[in-house]
Amino acid sequence: MFGKMQKQIFKIFLLFVMFFMLPNFANAAVVWETDFEDVADWSAPRISNGFPNTWTGNPSRTLDPPKKMNGQWLHPSSWVRTSPSTLAVSQGPMATIGAGQGRESSRGLTYNFESGKGNPTYSTGWAGGSPLTMYFGEAGYPELWVEMWVKYPSDMDWWDGSDINYSGITKAFYIARFNGELTVSTSLADDHSVETRPTHPAWLPHMGSFYSSRPYFMQYYNRSQTSNGTPEVYDETVDAWYNNSSYYPYQNILLNNRYTYALPSSNPTVDTIRMDGQWHKYTYHVKMNSAPGVADGIQEVSLDDVRMFRKTNMAFILDGGSVENGWNYIELMDNHHVASHMYTENVSYPVQIDDVVISTNYIGPDYIVGGVDMIAPAAPT
Repeated sequence: MFGKMQKQIFKIFLLFVMFFMLPNFANAAVVWETDFEDVADWSAPRISNGFPNTWTGNPSRTLDPPKKMNGQWLHPSSWVRTSPSTLAVSQGPMATIGAGQGRESSRGLTYNFESGKGNPTYSTGWAGGSPLTMYFGEAGYPELWVEMWVKYPSDMDWWDGSDINYSGITKAFYIARFNGELTVSTSLADDHSVETRPTHPAWLPHMGSFYSSRPYFMQYYNRSQTSNGTPEVYDETVDAWYNNSSYYPYQNILLNNRYTYALPSSNPTVDTIRMDGQWHKYTYHVKMNSAPGVADGIQEVSLDDVRMFRKTNMAFILDGGSVENGWNYIELMDNHHVASHMYTENVSYPVQIDDVVISTNYIGPDYIVGGVDMIAPAAPT
């Protein structure tokens, strides 16, 4: 706890210095951030109704997001998508915020992963819900960096060894361009399971484990609705987004009818991370392509400030679309398949989250949440 106190003191000092010495510091790169220190205790209970009736919520019919001490939402246009429990007996809320849930025993957010294989309704072990979603307005941003610290429990077990199609995966976050008008009456605005929904294009990094504790990140899910409203279907067997071995070494594992790819085996850190009961920093970077149909969009993932992969040939917006508006919708965590236990065992794994920062450029390895972001450093190499 002392470490966080030091950071807060330094933050106040830095703000004081920047205010008097550098009047242009307001042009900060950070769009939104929280260390949960000024966020009140909060809990998001599981709902009883099943998919898709009420678990996919919108601002008018879902649980309010966690509140700050001053009564404001964490972000003025955010909400929580609660999901039904997949266990025989629910083991508690979907998510909580409170003391001792963050880094250095500070305040943080806990998202409880249910392992419910064999559930009569969700037999694959699926569970879902997002503890926090954010909408940044129609214009959005052409480029976003999303960073968060995550701790998986050391006893987390993803897979029982029997089903490689529906095991060992969780959505790290969902970042999209919402192409409609988001209002309190918007229905299923964040449903990205159907091509005709308005939250496309999107990037869905996934992480999990199949045969070991080695993490992987699933490539862009190309269930794309182009920005001109015409659904586009790609041949997944030849599409470069699916078969680019330089970025995604082929594993020949079929997941939800999509082939998954391992991280490059040359990186020595990938086998020693993830489910060790320690905090790890995940940084996700996405950049819209410069013009419709131009394949220069970027997606990349860094783990503990080490780049895991980077693609610079993404045509997120296709010919006929528009790049006038950028990325404007984000979900933290969401769908996961943790099929290591039968739903009757009532197993839930607490995954802790802290120090979330969303910015328009790279904030560097030593950024202090709540501090001043003057000049963004170079991106990781």
